[in-house]
Amino acid sequence: MERLLILVMLLTSQLQIQAQTALSYEQARQAVLTAEEELMTGGHTYLNTQEAKVDDIFMEYKLGELAQGFRNADQNAAALHFFKAKPLIDRSAIFRFLQKMPKGSVLHLHNTASVSSKWVVDDLSYMPGLLRCTTATGRSVLTFRRTPKEHECQSQYVRVADERRNSLDRQIYDRNFERLINLYTPVPELEYPTITQVWDRFQDMFDSLSDALTYLPAFRAYHWQMLEELYNDNVMYAEIRTSCKMLYDASGRTFSRERTIRELYDINEKFVKLHPDFLGIKVILAVYRGYELDRMKDMVEEFRQLHQALPNFLVGFDLVGQEDKGKPLFSLLPALRDLPPTSRLFLHGGETNWFGASTDINLLDALLLNTTRIGHGYALAKHPILLNAVKSRRIAVEISPISNQVLHLVWDLRNHPGAQYLALDVPVVICNDDPGFWNAKGLSYDFYYAIMSLAPNNAGLRVLKTLVWNSVRYSTLTEEEQTKAFKILELSWSRFIDKVLNGSVF
Repeated sequence: MERLLILVMLLTSQLQIQAQTALSYEQARQAVLTAEEELMTGGHTYLNTQEAKVDDIFMEYKLGELAQGFRNADQNAAALHFFKAKPLIDRSAIFRFLQKMPKGSVLHLHNTASVSSKWVVDDLSYMPGLLRCTTATGRSVLTFRRTPKEHECQSQYVRVADERRNSLDRQIYDRNFERLINLYTPVPELEYPTITQVWDRFQDMFDSLSDALTYLPAFRAYHWQMLEELYNDNVMYAEIRTSCKMLYDASGRTFSRERTIRELYDINEKFVKLHPDFLGIKVILAVYRGYELDRMKDMVEEFRQLHQALPNFLVGFDLVGQEDKGKPLFSLLPALRDLPPTSRLFLHGGETNWFGASTDINLLDALLLNTTRIGHGYALAKHPILLNAVKSRRIAVEISPISNQVLHLVWDLRNHPGAQYLALDVPVVICNDDPGFWNAKGLSYDFYYAIMSLAPNNAGLRVLKTLVWNSVRYSTLTEEEQTKAFKILELSWSRFIDKVLNGSVF
């Protein structure tokens, strides 16, 4: 409190602070820096002796990497677009540290874009029976249906296996196939010059892949791989957004949405049995935010029935799609207010660069609707009253740095408003959103930008540990589940600290 008072006084008058506190210029300066450090995320996180040693090691590598980037802007991964920075990040000692670090939970992940595009090409695209066609706009549609929806396409459906066999080079074919579900380009500034162009391409990828993923064998294989990639990246739990589309099988039968939820439930149960240190997933139903009110009411009613069947698995409701073009939350209040009391809202809000538009005002309605967390919250920094409400009510902001960059909100992630949220100790969790669609896997790449770009240069293990613990603290795990989660996390964290000190991480 004394340091914060000094800070206020300093902003009023430097001479006044020196006269009233008898502090030298250097002492006053240090008091302000210390007060800021204590205010930010991680400022009050305790590090034991072993952790403090690891922090010293980590900071040596971090400051060295930042210094190299300062000397050579072309090598400054923290300031570069992910598509340009990824080769540098893959060689980074900090990234290796983060890959091996227990990361707790990921609380904002869309299932259709959760798996690496390489797996989709190497495994899913080689499944027998996969068909492809082209729409009038040139978008490819993938499906396993024996009787495809011909009206969707301008071209005839062809077997992917036949296309691959008839191609001059299978590797080239596979690389071109991967482009259907991966935004990567070496020149994002040229290929996606506007937010509209990148969002159109982004949405096309969901539309290309989604019907293939609702084929029952593909659905099972894909979501098992999703869990494998999270587990291998040292993530112990996830809350997944899914539109819960109806599944179909090889005979052409279709199944209800309840079957889709139960398939996810069964996959999760089997995976957790094989990996007792993985706590599994819970599901948030994601509904297109462009629906008219009557359609939204129908979706809420369907959610009510699904939630009633598995209330601790299907835990919440969200709206998805490009927020700037979707219906404002205010216009959907009659539907959103009718959600069952045992469920929760997890609303995307403020995923925009606009200020004073319906999109950033969605943040206000999200808070008035008592959202459990806020997805992205990019525009929150422009609304100080809402920012204070989020902090005082301890509503976590789900920050997905790479997503915000790739989808055109910010180029240099050092300018991301998440830096302000960390500086003010706003509740924050680091998320990956749609990693499979931009050549990423797991959560470590987003953690890299969180600690190298959003956090200050002198921030190390205190910030990382706080973010990891936040990911469990702000989850929907029950009290009993959280107790188990923290026990597992404490054990895995302690083992990780020992590995760093034994020299097996760096």
